[in-house]
Amino acid sequence: MAARVVRERIMEADEALQDERFAESQIPAVQNQKAVWELQLQQLLGEYGQAQEIIENSKLAKEEKQSGVVKPKLHEVQVGKLLLSAGTACWQSNKDVQEDRYIIDIEVNAPDGRKLAGFAVLDGHSGSTCVEYIVEKFQANLQMCLSRKSKLADEHLTKAVHEACMHTDEEFLKIARQTEILDGSTMILALVYPQEGPSGNCKLLVACIGDSRAVLCKAHDAEQGEQQQLMAVPLSEDHKPNRPDEQRRIEGKGGIVDFEGVWRVFMPGPAKFGGQLYNRWGLAVSRSFGDLLLKEAEKFECLGVKPGGLVTCVPEIRIMPLNPDTDRFVVLASDGVWDVITNEDAVGICAAQKSAELASQRLLRHVYASNTDDNITAVVLSWKWVDE
Repeated sequence: MAARVVRERIMEADEALQDERFAESQIPAVQNQKAVWELQLQQLLGEYGQAQEIIENSKLAKEEKQSGVVKPKLHEVQVGKLLLSAGTACWQSNKDVQEDRYIIDIEVNAPDGRKLAGFAVLDGHSGSTCVEYIVEKFQANLQMCLSRKSKLADEHLTKAVHEACMHTDEEFLKIARQTEILDGSTMILALVYPQEGPSGNCKLLVACIGDSRAVLCKAHDAEQGEQQQLMAVPLSEDHKPNRPDEQRRIEGKGGIVDFEGVWRVFMPGPAKFGGQLYNRWGLAVSRSFGDLLLKEAEKFECLGVKPGGLVTCVPEIRIMPLNPDTDRFVVLASDGVWDVITNEDAVGICAAQKSAELASQRLLRHVYASNTDDNITAVVLSWKWVDE
C-alpha cells in the first residue's frame, strides 16, 4: 500500500511536469521531490521483496521437513574444461499452488562416454501431474535417445533432444488419456557438452517448449582501460499463440487465436472431456507437454479440428559455442519472471551478484516486487575455466 501511494505521487509529478500550464519556477522543486519519491519507492520495493523471500524460504523449509527431501539450490559439475555452477530460486508467489519446477542435476553420457550436463525450468498448468512426470522421466528418456546415436555431434544431439521431448510427451499423454486430465507444462532446457577434440571447449544447446525463456549475458569486447559492457542475448523465442508462424500453424489446424486477458489458442467449438462439456477451452502458449484436449480435440467431439494438435511438443533448438571470455552466464526462467521484467533487467540484476545462487534469489526478489502474481522460478547458470 505504501508503494502504491508513492507510485501515485510519482505519476502526479510526471503529469504536472508535462502540463504546459505548469509554472517553470516550480519545475526544479517538483523534479527534486520526484527523485526523492523514486528513491523511497526503490527502498520500499526492496523491503517488500526481501520480506517475501523470508516467507518463501519458510514455506520451503516446512515442505522439506514434511517430505524429508531437501531440494538443492546449488549444483556444480564439470564438463570439458568448464566448471558449471547452477543456482536456483523457486517461489510460489501469490498463487494458491506451486506448479513451477526446476532440474539442475541432469547428467547424461554421450556414446563415447563423455559427460553432458543439463538444467531446466518447467512451468506446469492445469495441475502438477504433467510437470512432475517430466521432472521424473526426462533425464532417462534423454539418455535413452542419446545412447542410440553413433557419436556426439550437433545434429545427433539435436535429434536426441527432439526425440526425448516427443517420447516423454507421448508417455504422459497415455496417462492423460486413461485418467482424463488436462495437465500440461512448458520447458526451457540448457545442455552443456564438450566439443570434439582435446581443447576442452564446450557448446550450449537450448531447447524451448512454451514461454519459459533463456537469456545469455554476453560481454562486449572493450578497448584497453575501458569497462566491458554487458548485453542480454535471447536464446529462445516464446511460443505465444499470436506469434505469426505459430498462429498460422494453429489456424491451419482449425484452431482459433484470440485475446482473452492474454493471447490464447482456442478450440473452434465445444468438446466433451472427462464427463464434462467444455464450450471454450484455451491455452496461453502454443507449445507444451501434455494438454491432451488441445492436442486431440477431434477425438473429443470437437468439430472443425484437423489431426496433429492445436498445440505441439516440438522443441525449438539452438546451439552455440561457449566462449568463457565473453559469455558470462545464462538465465533460465518461467514466464512469471519475463512477464514483469526485461531481458536486460534480468541480466543486470544477476551480473551484480557474487554467485549463481545469490543471483537467482535476488532476481526473484526484484520480480516479486515488480507486482507479479504468477509462480516464479529462475536458474542462473555460470561457468569458469578449470584444468581437467
